[in-house]
Amino acid sequence: MRHRPHRVFQQGELILKIAIGTDRGGWHNRFAEAVANRIPCRPGLEYGIVNLDRSDWVGSVADADLVIWKPPYMGHEFAGYVKEKIYFLERHLGKTVVPGFETVWHFESKAAQSYLLSLAGTPSPRTFVSFDYDESDGQAGREEYPVVLKSSAGAGSVNVRAIRNRDDLLGFLRRTFSLTLWDRTAASGAGRLSRLVSGFGRDWFSDFLRRRRRGEQPFGMAYWQEFIPGNDADLRITAIGDRFATGFWRRNRPGDFRASGSGRLDYDTPVPHEAMLMCLDLNKRFGFDSMAYDILFRDGDMLISEMSYGYSDVAVHGVAGYWVFESPGSLKFVPGHTWPQELWVDWALIKAGRAAEGHAPGE
Repeated sequence: MRHRPHRVFQQGELILKIAIGTDRGGWHNRFAEAVANRIPCRPGLEYGIVNLDRSDWVGSVADADLVIWKPPYMGHEFAGYVKEKIYFLERHLGKTVVPGFETVWHFESKAAQSYLLSLAGTPSPRTFVSFDYDESDGQAGREEYPVVLKSSAGAGSVNVRAIRNRDDLLGFLRRTFSLTLWDRTAASGAGRLSRLVSGFGRDWFSDFLRRRRRGEQPFGMAYWQEFIPGNDADLRITAIGDRFATGFWRRNRPGDFRASGSGRLDYDTPVPHEAMLMCLDLNKRFGFDSMAYDILFRDGDMLISEMSYGYSDVAVHGVAGYWVFESPGSLKFVPGHTWPQELWVDWALIKAGRAAEGHAPGE
């Protein structure tokens, strides 16, 4: 860990060494600036910039008490590496990490997020998640259309579309579970060549060949939500720890039901306090360090459709101020455009202080 120039600390002063992980989006620069700005009031702080992608990353954080890192990439594969490293940092190296494992273990998995929201009894669009072809096929026959079909990973409305009838959904399921359907042809007792010949002309067969060429294993996943009509925007609440929150609206793309990735941000329409309090409560309950929640409305009731710890810092900075949780049901407004990295650092210091006192995440 490359520290800033050595300083002499006063006797009894709490020293907190912070490792800030680099990222290609530049979050680490704003983290470093935020820590530096807090040193006059917290003279025991010391920080350094580290590259957690290098082979010697474990040694680079050896003398750190706190690690702050906004991993730079998305996708299933990289998300797996991130989760492994953060788990290792917390459970084996004993570091306080922001974001911690509780925050990232469900990253890039809408299926995993749905388990949490269901467990918490959080109002959400009705969601169907299954890895079983027969169950999914049967559910398709009982649905009310349209439904919103989503891949488990992705942001900005990537791989999100409305399915408007049963036949289209059944076709999607056949392609998604193509490896399962191929395996079932073996039950006929026919040889491999006969099975290949019989596959031609079936709508799932080209998908099967593509997935086999990539070496994929024989499983599929179905994930869809009920369509919630009457929303020309969604509400984006960003909750940082159980202390800070910001909010703004995202208007739908023209002629589309999707708001994520539209770039049509609305900072003027008021944000209901109830939404921020609900999201801060979820952060506290599950020990999240930072989470962006997407909220839809049905007859005035809030429904959380998705959540993710990854989001645009520029979008959050555009808000005219942030809210601080002071007591149950009470929020204090702090005016001024603020980078979320500043709030991450403030929360990280709170979390490190709680850890030093022996509190577990969420306490």
